[in-house]
Amino acid sequence: MALDLETLLEGSPAYGVVDAKDGAVLFRRPGHEAAFDAIAAEVLDASGEEFEAIPLTDDNERCDRLFVAPLTESRSFDPR
Repeated sequence: MALDLETLLEGSPAYGVVDAKDGAVLFRRPGHEAAFDAIAAEVLDASGEEFEAIPLTDDNERCDRLFVAPLTESRSFDPR
């Protein structure tokens, strides 16, 4: 089953969602580290056609956030 971006951006008990310029940030909720790690792995694996996902790490080099940017919508800047 493919990962649905709309559903992903609704959040879950394991992570919250914050709107960001050109995308959204998924952040890990305390006490849900294992569930967030599983979701992050699935999101990174699905990254490519519908959206791009960039892992963001904490001081211990552990992924605690993901920046997710849709590829089908126009962006606020044009890459050079």
